[in-house]
Amino acid sequence: MTRRAFLLTSSSVLPARAQRDAPLSGLRERYKRNETAGMTTGQRIAFWEQKVKADSKNVDALLSLAASFLQKNRETTDFSYVDRASGLVDRVLTIQPDHYGALRLRLEVAMNYHRFPRVIELADQLLERNPSDAGVTGLQGDALMEMGWYDEAGRLYSRMLDLGGNLFSYNRFAYHRFVTGKTDEALTWMAQAAQAGSAEPENEAWCLVELGDLLFKTGQTKEAESTYQRALQKARNYHRANAALGRLVAARREIKPAMAYFQAAQAAVPFPEYAAALDWLYRLSGNAAAAERQRGMIDAIDRLAKASGEKGNRTLAIIYADQGRRLDHALELAQGELATRGGIYTYDALAWALFKNKKVAEAEKAADEALKFNTAEPSFYYHAGVIAAAAGKSAKARQLLGRALELNPRFDFRDAPEARRTLAKLGN
Repeated sequence: MTRRAFLLTSSSVLPARAQRDAPLSGLRERYKRNETAGMTTGQRIAFWEQKVKADSKNVDALLSLAASFLQKNRETTDFSYVDRASGLVDRVLTIQPDHYGALRLRLEVAMNYHRFPRVIELADQLLERNPSDAGVTGLQGDALMEMGWYDEAGRLYSRMLDLGGNLFSYNRFAYHRFVTGKTDEALTWMAQAAQAGSAEPENEAWCLVELGDLLFKTGQTKEAESTYQRALQKARNYHRANAALGRLVAARREIKPAMAYFQAAQAAVPFPEYAAALDWLYRLSGNAAAAERQRGMIDAIDRLAKASGEKGNRTLAIIYADQGRRLDHALELAQGELATRGGIYTYDALAWALFKNKKVAEAEKAADEALKFNTAEPSFYYHAGVIAAAAGKSAKARQLLGRALELNPRFDFRDAPEARRTLAKLGN
């Protein structure tokens, strides 16, 4: 479903819940049948809805429909599909309380709800029944990654690889290697993931964008651009690929093409980071009214998230910190995220929000935590460098900002120029 207007119900707040969701091995693939081969996700939904209408206790049809809803959520980020899938899984479990397939899909639902401790608990129960279930193993690893327990997650991803190499295991292992500072290994594994293939074009496109991001972050911009274009060939109008291309061409100061890419991404999915990028691009082009509309969209997403009970959101925290507004709220969002979702990306958001709230000493500690693995994230080094400069630590600031620009001299269309200006002020 393509959205061309920001009209979301309270059950459709995934843009505010946006997370790094790896394709989920086996949990949906299990409920595909030859009779739906070649169908789009929407067509499969219609097919299985008819089956359920004909027999409301047809467990296979109920679970196939639930799996299709979860795939549709991946494609549209309309969180109401997760709610609908959850209801179907509950129906199956009232019919067959110990149904293994239903319990597996319940695990994926819990992951979508960011109930990470619950995912770990449910996965333990399923792995006692079937220790060789690669999909469950991967999901448990995902929950551990989100909580910042990287050693434990790495062991599970290695176990998943041992159970069978495919797109789902390769991409997870690649992401873990990247986060923990092993960039060359990450590139190799993600390239394998992108080549491995999947029954869902979106899964392949997702891996291609991930590969492109690794290439872009490490300065291989030509290769990144061609990889993003390949993702668009796999999944037409794929929002993540359009947004990635928007970031890349904006970093080259190609403002109009960047706008077009971000507009295409936003037309498909109203993520707050797309609105933030368009806000900046519209302001750069002199269209203040259009920029303000983008800020209004960001605030609307935040209100919907709050209404749904969300207390933390690192994406919104960084956006508000970048924009220099609602800074108290930015810090609340970062701290709220840390309460349930640890790890280096949350610490980076916390550091930036603390800095913008003039809590420099606390910001420096959080930035150091974000960089503890020397992850090749240029934005981490940029944030940490600016914070070090504010703390009066010029040598440290020069080293950190230099590292950000060494990774990619055009790592961000706003922050890379600011990194160079800050370095110039610091001198030798």
